[in-house]
Amino acid sequence: MDKTVRLYDTDAYGTDFEAQILDTVPAPEGLALVLDRTFFFPEEGGQSADTGVLGGYPVIDVQIRDEVITHTIAVPETEREAAGTRLAPGETVQGCIDFGRRFSNMQNHTGEHILSGLMHRKYGFDNVGFHLSDNNVTLDVNGQLSREQIDDLEREANEVVWRNVPVRAEYPDAKTLSETDYRSKKEIEGDVRLVTIEGVDCCACCAPHVRRTGEIGQIRIIRVQHEKSKMRLFILCGARALAYAQHSLKEAEEISHLLNLPPEEIAAGTVKLKEDAQKQYFKMIGLQMRYLELRVKAALADAQSDPDDSCVFLFEEELDRDRQREAVNRLCEGRTGYGAVFSGTDENGWFYIIGAGTAGDCDARKLNTALKEHFGARGGGSAQMVQGQVRAQREAIQSLLHN
Repeated sequence: MDKTVRLYDTDAYGTDFEAQILDTVPAPEGLALVLDRTFFFPEEGGQSADTGVLGGYPVIDVQIRDEVITHTIAVPETEREAAGTRLAPGETVQGCIDFGRRFSNMQNHTGEHILSGLMHRKYGFDNVGFHLSDNNVTLDVNGQLSREQIDDLEREANEVVWRNVPVRAEYPDAKTLSETDYRSKKEIEGDVRLVTIEGVDCCACCAPHVRRTGEIGQIRIIRVQHEKSKMRLFILCGARALAYAQHSLKEAEEISHLLNLPPEEIAAGTVKLKEDAQKQYFKMIGLQMRYLELRVKAALADAQSDPDDSCVFLFEEELDRDRQREAVNRLCEGRTGYGAVFSGTDENGWFYIIGAGTAGDCDARKLNTALKEHFGARGGGSAQMVQGQVRAQREAIQSLLHN
């Protein structure tokens, strides 16, 4: 089959087009169409495919293989037979891409080229991976930059935007290509499409780009993920960067209101709030330890007064796991029965730790098995101690354990 004419190669801003259908095959979602030409950019080079409308139906996927582009359209089952007749090979079809989404991708992809080009020229690093979807824009780099270097990179990238540098996409002849220094993640057979940002970058790329860097608006590096000798940059450009900035500002204003501090002091205010919370936590732990000590002492005293019941089971609404385990150890020390502490509520479930008395031959796994069989509990452990979670009423659990 002849390769699809890629209209977006020479006109990234085109939206509406007319094409001849070369092939139509059924697809799980509807129909898959191969056209003689298209404005729809397929999923390629780390970028997600364009969306839009084709033949009156939404385009939900666009793929390319051996230079042939296939468009998948969503067609209700009740309309598929009629649609298959109307959208048959040899027929003409009208298409229109979602340009808002396309332009957002153009802004972000061109912004990525600026960042990658600057990193390559300034630090010698290569972009070894790129992903552009509706939710994330990431580029993987085979090197590490400091926080200060990242800030400088972001500033320089935006200076390129401010200068409104021309962006060209073209297929050079073999001689020109051989004399051109350009970036490419892989060896390319056949014609090579170069995207050039004057004075900044030249890279082999198949995707649509803006005409001038000023159309990007702004470039933001919102997060950096370091891993060994590599790093991943999370970026946002254009409309996405504006939306992120607006959301961040609203969040900062809300935090400022909650802390009763001006926005420029919320970082220091949050540090103080964290320190205060930590102090309160340690204070709570101290009180919890004292409370449990009294509860354990009272429970052991009650157990001594009833020689027929050597098991002690405590239920508390909320306990720190370490304190819970300490209480179980205390309940089991020098005793023959079981000692257990359940932390939680009937509504949300209980986290339990069950121990076997050190002076007896009990097996804590027996109670764990009983909880699993009766209430579907999840947990495990050794003969000396088990732990797990169970959703059941406290009275029902107590009745089971005491029997």
